[in-house]
Amino acid sequence: MNRDIILAELENVREKMLGAVNSRIDDLIMKIESGEPLDDDSSAAETVYPLSITPALFKGTKPDAVFFGEEKVPVKTWFNVYTVILRRCAEDYEKRDALRYLCNKILGRKRVILSDKPDGMNRPVEVTDEVFAEGFFDTEWLVRILTTELLDNVRYDYSDISVSFTPSKKRRY
Repeated sequence: MNRDIILAELENVREKMLGAVNSRIDDLIMKIESGEPLDDDSSAAETVYPLSITPALFKGTKPDAVFFGEEKVPVKTWFNVYTVILRRCAEDYEKRDALRYLCNKILGRKRVILSDKPDGMNRPVEVTDEVFAEGFFDTEWLVRILTTELLDNVRYDYSDISVSFTPSKKRRY
């Protein structure tokens, strides 16, 4: 990958993360100034990361929304995140054709990841007419397959896509 592209992407991630931190600190300042209790964790745990970040960071989390720039799409599961983003990608005529071209050419260890029919898939997602994607993966692999195997291969720009999520109560940082 080109060094300049990597550096630009890192700066983009830094900007988004600093924005999330600043927003959270601003919320805390407003609570303190208004006298609200700080132990109310209803919104305290929500975090927003760009889709391009390391997929392992999403493990043990529950997604709340997908952001396409400023547009917010509520979701409840990582499977929903996967489905919403793939369907958004397929709305672009060129990307839909690229997905169709890749059908039956991207294989996992035991099954096809992208196919023109759902046969043999454990949890197929109908992306568009005659395009099905396997969705039976854990969180990390679902995001990894989505980005590196599907979106990268059709050259879909996901640099402006972010996911807000709440860490699991079991997860420790």
